[in-house]
Amino acid sequence: MKKKQKSFAFDPLIEFMLDHFKDPTKKEVDKLIKKAEQFLVVLKVPSKASFDRLIKRIEALEKALEIQKRSTKVAAHAKAGNRVATKKRRVSRAKPQMTDSERILRVMKKYTDGVDVATLKKRTRFEDKKIRNIVSRLNKKGKIKRASRGIYKAVA
Repeated sequence: MKKKQKSFAFDPLIEFMLDHFKDPTKKEVDKLIKKAEQFLVVLKVPSKASFDRLIKRIEALEKALEIQKRSTKVAAHAKAGNRVATKKRRVSRAKPQMTDSERILRVMKKYTDGVDVATLKKRTRFEDKKIRNIVSRLNKKGKIKRASRGIYKAVA
């Protein structure tokens, strides 16, 4: 994560240099200004002109957004005024999806002699840990029985 750079003020630096070098020459001041400009370029600090352009662009985008909001409000208001009696649409309800436990139970019901975790893993594409947790939960609820070591059957 990048550290947030602190803003850098050149006024104290220039004042220090002027105080430190008594009676600076114009060349020294120009050198100092050049170094300060180079320092700004290295820090990638935007110039005032680029900052002003950015502000103008943001203001233009905000105006465009405001105009768009107004036009949608006007269109919605016009639609609301011109409503004609229409039939209500029937909302189709999607079938609820099967839970993971139901998916494992469905696979177990297909295997009347019982099924092991490896087969459940192939059929359901669940991880071992997930299958073991679900099998344990179903066993506690009494929905499956342990036929033998590692083999489980669905209770009819």
